[in-house]
Amino acid sequence: MHIKFFIVTFMLCSVAFVPIQAHSACPPSTLAWTETRLFFGRNIAGGSEVAPAQWRDFTVAEIIPRFGDGFTVLDGAGYWKGASCKAVLVDGGCEKAKVLLVQYPPSPEADAKLKAIANAYIKQFKQEAVMRSDSAVCTQFITPN
Repeated sequence: MHIKFFIVTFMLCSVAFVPIQAHSACPPSTLAWTETRLFFGRNIAGGSEVAPAQWRDFTVAEIIPRFGDGFTVLDGAGYWKGASCKAVLVDGGCEKAKVLLVQYPPSPEADAKLKAIANAYIKQFKQEAVMRSDSAVCTQFITPN
């Protein structure tokens, strides 16, 4: 399933990585965790694009080793500053994107892992930025009775 994201400013040029504190008032039987979304634009300077195989390899090399207990990746389309957004629309946006969703107990280690993933993507695919969004969540794992 493709989820389309319409982001007015797809990624900010300078994003401060500041981890959010989790909820202190989660209901019983839930976990006070943080949910982070990392937004990865797939356009590469010079007109190319991060191919599905390249994304798969990046996931295997960078994301799974850091969040192997679980994460979700969504396909999206977003907007990023620049003239190319005015001329070309792709599935409701001007740039294909991947969105990484991770929920975890807040910690400096988790923050460092997320920064490492973003920095690896920026370096490997010559990106200006990766956008990060953090939210406090109450998480519960529902298992069969």
